[in-house]
Amino acid sequence: MRALRSFHQWMFGYGSPVTLGAFRIIFASLTFVNLAMVAIDFDAWYTENGFVPIELLHRWNGGMPRFGLLDHVTNPHVTAVFYGLTMLAALLTAVGLFTRVSSIALLVGIISIHHRNPDILHSGDTLVRAMLVYIAVAPSGASCSLDRLIGLWRGTAPKELEPVSLWPQRMMQLQIAIVYFTTVWQKSFGDLWLNGTATHYVLHLKEFDRFPIPGFADHQPMVAITTYGTLLIELAMGTLVFSKPLRKWVLIGGLLLHGGIEYRFNIPMFAFIICSCYITFYEGDEVAGWFARLGERFKKYRLKVAAPAALKEGPELALEAADPLHLVNYTRGAGDDWVVEQEQSGAKVSTFAVLKRSMGLWPLVVFPPAWGRMLSSSTERQEAAVSAD
Repeated sequence: MRALRSFHQWMFGYGSPVTLGAFRIIFASLTFVNLAMVAIDFDAWYTENGFVPIELLHRWNGGMPRFGLLDHVTNPHVTAVFYGLTMLAALLTAVGLFTRVSSIALLVGIISIHHRNPDILHSGDTLVRAMLVYIAVAPSGASCSLDRLIGLWRGTAPKELEPVSLWPQRMMQLQIAIVYFTTVWQKSFGDLWLNGTATHYVLHLKEFDRFPIPGFADHQPMVAITTYGTLLIELAMGTLVFSKPLRKWVLIGGLLLHGGIEYRFNIPMFAFIICSCYITFYEGDEVAGWFARLGERFKKYRLKVAAPAALKEGPELALEAADPLHLVNYTRGAGDDWVVEQEQSGAKVSTFAVLKRSMGLWPLVVFPPAWGRMLSSSTERQEAAVSAD
């Protein structure tokens, strides 16, 4: 019973949402990049003039019902608009704007696009669909999101991050562990993996060739080392990764494994997609600690900012939350202007330097005028308050 209670607490307990937010940014960004890469050959993959017209798709499905909003769409312009909206949903999910709606829209869009042409998918695409389900149902916008910054600015979000239920993050962890464990399980039924020769044949899959390998990697004993090493890493990723003392070393092994695969084989985005999921094995407080320690490495770039005396509390909290590296130290000044200077030298710099150091505000880089408007609005008194005076 003690073990059952411990598992229940681990599975359904509460904790920091920082990991969920960081993973949402990484994974949605990779999804956008993946869509952009495939869009280069959009006509070939998703139109009636391409390799898989609708009639062929229905024959391929063999009458099996599949969810997809493009299953009966033959107009290429409609498909292109849908594809573009899905890419937009990926961007909105990455920056955390209207996170719940945009993540659900991204999930529906990806499923529909994948089911429109299953022939070009690989296992990484299957993992994309699974992880987007968890992102959509999780409180993914509770941290590292524009939704939170806007909520702080308006005074509708809590000042401190509130604990959230971590079961979606646990499902992500279990999903990755199952992927690796079942891979080892299926390989155990083959003679080549058990006799230590499998990677020799894998290395000669010419249709996936990318970069050459040194000659010794294709001969014993290196073939046996890479064969059994692959099994060992995959088994550890399915089991030992849940042990906190061993977690870092197991994940490093996974990174080395997929780094080698990425170097040798042209399997678009596969290594990036699966390795991005490794962050889910860390708690939110640990991820926040990474950013704090990383900020220490760049402490020579820290700024001191004397904000206007009229700065409202909401904007102040939002600006502080947008700086996970803690490179900007905000204080209340006595004047009406922003005074920004290097912490070490005391040399004055522009307020744009604050934007460059505040990762949470980087989406504003695409529209610089918004930065000045945001700073000016942070000291404007609300009309109701003015009327009351």
